[in-house]
Amino acid sequence: MRNFSLSKFKQLPLVMTSMSRWDGDFSSASWSLAKTFARDQVVVYVDYPFTLLDFIRERKKPSVKARKRALLFGENCLIPLPDYGPNLYALTPPLMLPINWLPPGWLYRTLAEWNNLRLSRQITKGLQHLGWTDFIFFNSFNPLYLSSLPEGFSPKAFIYQSRDNIRALEPYLRKHGAYLEVEAIREADLSLATSRLLQKELSELSGDTVAYFPNAADFTLFKSAYEKALPLPEELQELPRPIIGYTGNICHRIDYEIIKGICEKNPEKSVVLVGPRNHWGHTNIDLDALPNLHFTGPKKIEQLPAYLAHFDLLVLPFLCNDVTRSIYPLKINEYLASGKPVVATPFSEDIQSFHPHIRLESEKESFIRAIDEELRQDLPEKAEKRYREAASNTWEGRVSLFWKLVNQTFSL
Repeated sequence: MRNFSLSKFKQLPLVMTSMSRWDGDFSSASWSLAKTFARDQVVVYVDYPFTLLDFIRERKKPSVKARKRALLFGENCLIPLPDYGPNLYALTPPLMLPINWLPPGWLYRTLAEWNNLRLSRQITKGLQHLGWTDFIFFNSFNPLYLSSLPEGFSPKAFIYQSRDNIRALEPYLRKHGAYLEVEAIREADLSLATSRLLQKELSELSGDTVAYFPNAADFTLFKSAYEKALPLPEELQELPRPIIGYTGNICHRIDYEIIKGICEKNPEKSVVLVGPRNHWGHTNIDLDALPNLHFTGPKKIEQLPAYLAHFDLLVLPFLCNDVTRSIYPLKINEYLASGKPVVATPFSEDIQSFHPHIRLESEKESFIRAIDEELRQDLPEKAEKRYREAASNTWEGRVSLFWKLVNQTFSL
């Protein structure tokens, strides 16, 4: 490995795994990063595996139907994605054994090794189809698969990235993911974390160095919300203004008391949440009973700038707890690229670093007041500063940082 130069590393295909799929319901940091890498090198993006149980439960969904022959018979497992670049491929893994219900121990380890071997062979097969044997393996936050590498699966470099505090997440991921992530960091050549707190905690848990590698935005895409007159999305055409917007997963991270308060205190305003609805079980509030709260459902990342362009103010009302305190939210730079005012809760050290470009309020009443104040006090000069802040946090910049860290790690 030491006879490899950085330029040779950059010529190798990059195999990336994560906990999202390339055609998922909402934008993902790993997918955005994969598309950026693929401008200059071959990238094989490995979909998050379906288990046999997933296949049975979700067999009627379009995403499963589209992959059915690959999942069952291994046909067309590797597909080119020319709409996203000539070097980008998606790989569908074979069906995995559903083993997460097992307790830690010998049986889980044995079956996990079987899953990993099955997955690694599919990746190797895909690489051979493209004419490659050497590669870089980048596990972008998927500790349940290939956190340790089976025999015969030997990348030139193994990079592991953490993007969330597994120890504070739901039991499904925490049960095995928490200790497997630490093992991955110990085995990887280079480990990354997207938040300062996560970097510190994982360094302490693993005893190894973890580098800071924050999220970013597809600035080329999202700057259109600031620079261009984009068409008004159909869902917004009849809504009273001003429109307060949120984009992203509508999930356990959100403070729904704040959402309810915004709606009730601003009946003349519209509140629009763009993204998949996964809030059930995380709040007792009947969100559908709020007359000025509107849901658009999930949108492709390419559609989001049009919504941001026509929102008057953007909110990021995350709970301040152990789940969110280690988050560098993907959407913050997308928001700022639009130039629109942003009100957020100070849930993490990373989000706090964006002050004064965004307004930070921890209490519901002050958060609600801040919305009116930011709308009244917004100026073109403020919008320009937000736009320029986003311009300094791009995926292109993160790719450059990645290669700098690789160079330091291997002393190329």
